[in-house]
Amino acid sequence: MADHRIIDDLKTLLQAPLPGWEAQRLLMPEGRDTLFIPDDLHPAAVLIALYSLEDEWHFPLIKRNTDGFAHSGQVALPGGRQEGSESDIETALREAEEEVNLPSKHMQIIGKTSPLPIPVSRHLVQPVIGFTLTSPEFRPAPKEVEQIFSVSLMTLRDAEIKFEDHHFQGRQWKIPYFEIQGHKVWGATAMILSEFRELISKII
Repeated sequence: MADHRIIDDLKTLLQAPLPGWEAQRLLMPEGRDTLFIPDDLHPAAVLIALYSLEDEWHFPLIKRNTDGFAHSGQVALPGGRQEGSESDIETALREAEEEVNLPSKHMQIIGKTSPLPIPVSRHLVQPVIGFTLTSPEFRPAPKEVEQIFSVSLMTLRDAEIKFEDHHFQGRQWKIPYFEIQGHKVWGATAMILSEFRELISKII
């Protein structure tokens, strides 16, 4: 079983002032700060779901199906749009159960990191942090998820920030990303994980 003191320390850090934008922007794609952020962003939430695997804390990432939508084919945290009167925690738990078969009844929520606006899909995303003491039996939602893979906190802590050029609107832009288990994690997911990484780097 992974060291539960890490969960306790993380919970304490999540109750203190957060690194916020200064940590998120380390993985911000070049040019993103020039994007217009509308006032009517739809609330959404993602879940960083910690669980014990080989005596370390891990969390799942997903690779979305290639379907032509805004985040088609990208690596992401389980999550999605808020529905009805749901809270952000309820949204994160429901989406994780739907997308990766993670039962919400087994998750214990310990806090949230800083919300992040995503202008391209017109969402305001609230990351939620939780953990489970059970061993998840992940199963991808066929219409949404192509692959599920697990990342240890140590792997995230030690991940190198790399850059690549993307051609867009007639010029080259530098895009930072984490390379994790052969996957490029960039955009909003990388920005969320950048803040999370700053927190866990204080305790592991």
